[in-house]
Amino acid sequence: MSELTHPNRCVATLSFRPCAILVVLLLTSAFANAGDWIYAPAQSSSLVEAVAVDDQPDAAVSQFRITANDDLQQARFYLRKPRSFPHDEFEAKAEVRASIIGVQLAIRLILPNQIDPRTGRQMEALVRGSKSTNSGEFQTLAVAGTPKAVQTSIQQMRAETHKKDINAEGAYFDGCVLIAEVHSGHSYIEVKETGYGPVVSAPAMREGETNSEEPPQHLPVRIGRDTVLVGDREVFPRFLPDHGESVEDLKHLGINFVWVSDLTNSDRMQTLVDNGLTVVATPPHPEFDPADYRTPLQGLPPLDRTHPLPSVWYLGTRVTSDQMSHLLAWGREVRSADRKLQRPLMADVRSLEGVASRQVNLVGISEQSVGGPTPFGKARNASYLRQNASAQLTLPWEWIQCEFDFSSTRWRVRNGFRPATVEPEQILLQTIGVLSSGCRGIGFWKTGLLDTATRSETAMAIELASLYIQILEPFLVKGRVEGHIGISLGDEMKPAGTIASWLNSPDSTTASYLGAPIKPDGALINSAGTSVILAGFWDESSHLVPQQLYAAEAQATVSATETASAWQFSATGVRGLRRQPTAGGLRLKLKDFDQIALVLVSSNPADRDALERRIHRVAERAARLIVDLAQLKLNRVEATCSSIDTVAGRDNSAQQLFASSNLLAAQARQSLGRRDYPNAERLALASMREARKIQSRYWYRAIQSLPTPMASPHTASFSTLPEHWQLMSRIQQGVPSENMIPSGSFESLRLLSEGEWVPVPAQSKHYQSNADIVSEYQGTNQVLRVRTWQRDDATPDFTRPSFLIHSPEVVVKKSAIYEITGKIRSGQSVIADQPSPFSVFDSDLGPEFSVSPSLEPSWRTFRILRQTSESGSWKFWLAMHGTAEVFIDDLAIREIAAPTAQSSPSVLTDGSDSLPNLPKKRSQVQGAGYSINVKP
Repeated sequence: MSELTHPNRCVATLSFRPCAILVVLLLTSAFANAGDWIYAPAQSSSLVEAVAVDDQPDAAVSQFRITANDDLQQARFYLRKPRSFPHDEFEAKAEVRASIIGVQLAIRLILPNQIDPRTGRQMEALVRGSKSTNSGEFQTLAVAGTPKAVQTSIQQMRAETHKKDINAEGAYFDGCVLIAEVHSGHSYIEVKETGYGPVVSAPAMREGETNSEEPPQHLPVRIGRDTVLVGDREVFPRFLPDHGESVEDLKHLGINFVWVSDLTNSDRMQTLVDNGLTVVATPPHPEFDPADYRTPLQGLPPLDRTHPLPSVWYLGTRVTSDQMSHLLAWGREVRSADRKLQRPLMADVRSLEGVASRQVNLVGISEQSVGGPTPFGKARNASYLRQNASAQLTLPWEWIQCEFDFSSTRWRVRNGFRPATVEPEQILLQTIGVLSSGCRGIGFWKTGLLDTATRSETAMAIELASLYIQILEPFLVKGRVEGHIGISLGDEMKPAGTIASWLNSPDSTTASYLGAPIKPDGALINSAGTSVILAGFWDESSHLVPQQLYAAEAQATVSATETASAWQFSATGVRGLRRQPTAGGLRLKLKDFDQIALVLVSSNPADRDALERRIHRVAERAARLIVDLAQLKLNRVEATCSSIDTVAGRDNSAQQLFASSNLLAAQARQSLGRRDYPNAERLALASMREARKIQSRYWYRAIQSLPTPMASPHTASFSTLPEHWQLMSRIQQGVPSENMIPSGSFESLRLLSEGEWVPVPAQSKHYQSNADIVSEYQGTNQVLRVRTWQRDDATPDFTRPSFLIHSPEVVVKKSAIYEITGKIRSGQSVIADQPSPFSVFDSDLGPEFSVSPSLEPSWRTFRILRQTSESGSWKFWLAMHGTAEVFIDDLAIREIAAPTAQSSPSVLTDGSDSLPNLPKKRSQVQGAGYSINVKP
């Protein structure tokens, strides 16, 4: 809605005396309007009516026909304009033609810091201008908005209210008023505003100000017990960083909270608020004493006056434990400066979420998974454990990765490569993981404009995920995740006498939630009389390249009453499941388990009817999204495979899968045309499944010679496989150099003490650690031994390494390819408490791209390939996670392919010939808790 036009509002007069200031209050009663001017009937008068006349040839002219039943009646008309402080140059003008004389132009003055004793509301006044002196022809009326004219109006207001002290601080104009005194019978007025300003912007109105004509300047957000309320409505927050998307696009994406990075962009925030979107913004940052964050050197001004538009304050992304004290201090200062509005605080932290909850209302516990070492199921488990470890964590939420992490993207751009693509299945699986963990909000992380105009896969996947959340929203805001039930597939589908649950199943491999589930499970969301099973298809590889993620049939057992029934549903339809009562509940047989499966269990048919109504509203849109996603994915996979084939050779078996996928996509589009939405969804998902089979074939061929997919910089995503084969081609033509770090054989006992290899205790408060060079095989070979063990009564940060050692620095060349090799084995004196207690990463790609070779009691060799993005010093790190003992030997770095003459970008399949501009500092992307420049 524009700044000037606000339909469904009017102006009413509460009191009027000749030559006195009129107090105008905006109400939501009916009125007639034309153009931007609206008729404002007096609150208690039914003697005057005004009807808009729409046959004006000039759209800028508003005409009203006025009917009065008595003489000396007042008619008023209001035109909303941008807020402006009074100043000597301010003037409003309007051209008026009327059948009567004495029509007067005025501008409305708002006194935001003064309550009118007669109304209990914010005080308002009119600064009057000239009157018309003739009828039947246009005449220009004017009113000056000078400080002197304001003082005159305030003096008149003192006499009117019998109040000597009126606080005029912050007074501003917000629109024009036209006042006419009419007689019995019919009259007409035509008006055209011709001048207003110059505008000196005034701040938006604060919450609690009672001018009822103005829309609320921010949507009030309240935090209940496990719920977020916007106004009086419980919502499931869906966040998105703002990068200039249109309001229409944001609404299509299903977003209800928008993080605006520029706190000074009040126009953007007002537009979002006017369209019913909740604004999130980063508050100003106070200046602290660096030695003591409890001592601010300069406090914050009252935020309700300086920045009234945001509804929620956002304090940082992926805040680490050593930044926590600063985050808490910042939160305290924001709360102190925002005492009147007391808007909620939110932040995303990597650890110490219980501590953060002391100041922060909505604590993010995001688990990075796409393109990294953590599978989706393991990330879900970690989130579930973090929520249940802290009783204070009532409203946890998470970011969903819609693009690869900063380090990977920066590395690729520096090397001239296109950033890796996050698959639509990965966005959906992340969403299911977050909901399955019990989070109460979700954000879709991006660092640039979301390209909705070209119907990008990312935008469509976000919209589809939002549709699922909208369908599930009543269950998500009312219910709670109360554990997870096992899902049996294929041969595993045997009659069960008891409920197969992680919480009570002795043969479950993930009973403690510490590991990664390697098969599907379902989160049990319980609310009053109703249960929803939210099942996800977990495996060990889909966080890198999506696998098949499908079972034609699956089975689960859920607790239920004797009268309960079950329905399986998707975004396009609901179908009943045959009742199979068993001991303690119902046995459920699911069909077409593709990535996710959703089941409603209830004894009340009304629950099913309400669910079906929600699905019916979105079924057409959901089916169209899935069909379009299937075609876009197929086109992209074909283009990527074609690029791979030119370097690595053609996979003839894939052609049959391409033909099948194309046929299924065409059939899906036909079903969509027939408005058979469930069948269109089924066929489109089958087409995407065939495309995933192709992706898996190409991916497994690429990683078969690597210890882990992270061992090559190009095998953590299907979209980057063409660069991997180019890298392998360069290696075949290259000549390996000598070992660049001969000290990796650890033949000298003084390598650690003299700084060749540098130990770094990462969590000395929580772990004891030791690194030394020892002899094995009766003194014939010396190796590096690293041990870590937990201190008594310590609560470590499991998101960070427990101990680090970095290699000697070597000088590398930009775009050259290097090989890191070594031998490792596990020790027996310290029992590992993590599935992957040891990892290796380099200083270029960073720990987000670490490699975790498998450990055995016997020696195993690992090989890691890296392509450097800059010339200069370079090193790699050995990292310990949790408690463990590891032996390391024969570490080496060799240049195995010389730099290319010029690093050239890969061919961009979308036709783009430019690479994204990355922020210069990580804090601009991650939003560190102590950073002033916290930008999405």
